[in-house]
Amino acid sequence: MLLSLPSVDGAVVNVDRFSQMTHPDQSWWDEPAMRSALARRDVGQIFMLLNRRHGMTQRRIAELAGFAASEVYEITRGRQVMAYDVLVRIAEGLGIPRALMGLGYGTEPTQEHHPEPLPLGEPEHRKHFIAALAGFAVGGSPDIEAWLPRPGEQSVSVPEVVNSEAIATVREVTQRHRELDAAYGGGSCRDSARGYLAWASCLTRSRCQTPDLSAGLYAELADLHNLVGWMSHDLGEHMEARRHLAQGLVYAQKAGDSTLMADAYYRLGRVSIHQGNPAEALHLFQLGQIVATNSNCLTSVAILHANIAWAHARMGNAPAMRDSLARARDEIGRADTTQAPQWTRFFCEPADLEGMSGVVHSALARYSQYRKQHAALALTHAGRALERRTETSRSGAFDHVTMALGYALLGEQDKVAPHTQAVLDAARHVRSRRLLDRLSDVADVIEPRQDKQLAEVVTAIRARVAA
Repeated sequence: MLLSLPSVDGAVVNVDRFSQMTHPDQSWWDEPAMRSALARRDVGQIFMLLNRRHGMTQRRIAELAGFAASEVYEITRGRQVMAYDVLVRIAEGLGIPRALMGLGYGTEPTQEHHPEPLPLGEPEHRKHFIAALAGFAVGGSPDIEAWLPRPGEQSVSVPEVVNSEAIATVREVTQRHRELDAAYGGGSCRDSARGYLAWASCLTRSRCQTPDLSAGLYAELADLHNLVGWMSHDLGEHMEARRHLAQGLVYAQKAGDSTLMADAYYRLGRVSIHQGNPAEALHLFQLGQIVATNSNCLTSVAILHANIAWAHARMGNAPAMRDSLARARDEIGRADTTQAPQWTRFFCEPADLEGMSGVVHSALARYSQYRKQHAALALTHAGRALERRTETSRSGAFDHVTMALGYALLGEQDKVAPHTQAVLDAARHVRSRRLLDRLSDVADVIEPRQDKQLAEVVTAIRARVAA
């Protein structure tokens, strides 16, 4: 069965009406409508113009661009194509001059030998790594090159001079990927973000006309590295996450941006706490707190206090947990959220502090002496978070994890299953290994209980995690 493509003016064109074309004529790329679509990287519009104006069939477009025919149809219907390497593949397959899409030229790449970065898998490896990172928090410039991610081999053309428009492009790309990550998980767009990062990183080889532009470029690169590191963590690739976050820390220092340095430390701490090392996480959060305080950014200070509370809760230190959580509430209450840096905006939503409070209390509730009181508090906060969230997101799925864990800790077995099912449903469209790992914590709590309904819940969780 042949599919039809929607035309530029809304009419439907049957692909059988046109003869099979071999390759696009180079003159097609100079047409004004095509030029505009290429400049916007609007792949759906490019495909429609090839079909409607030049008679290329859906099948032939797919063959040249490296897609299945059904994918071409989906793209013309609105599916976005953002991954840098995919855009390069389309340009090469269709014979599009890459400059028209703002893509680099693949002339002979310079072959450089880049030794493998130092390992980070073992606690002893991370001890030296974190000790080096601590130097940034006190104004030093430690050499951490040996741990940083290695550049790719693909040669990319870069402008001779970086202007404000190029920096704005990096900012917009980062924000778009941040939104996708929050809604659909790191797996939804990490590869795309890495492709853009490869291009953006090459801008450091260009000349910035003013110190402010140079600082702006390094700040945007730091933000993008931090985001790619966070996405990698969300996918369970913790070593890669640490390398990108360390690079983000280096660039943030070059930019003189303490809030982005705090962001890198915060996310490094989150990797450690997820891997079951709250003491290591606490150290990293405290380093972040130093630079966040120096930046006078109350939203970043609040984020670090809330996560310090989580580390204390994981270690069973109730007084320190309560103090840090109270400080987080106080700081966010005093912050001018309209001026908050972009990476901190998630915490400006009332639902997020409630959700984080639920996570903190549920961590303390794992200790038997605190179970009843703090499991109940976890349920209260997570319930409020769910009420306040305005749209489906990864954060909402984590709130359901907290609810399930709270009910499991209290032994209210009949209330566990609806929340675990909500997480399993969310996992169909949220690509996050971190979410599944946290759901496994619920299974660990309820597995020893010989209850038929809970046994079915555990089976469902284990099956999804293993898939």
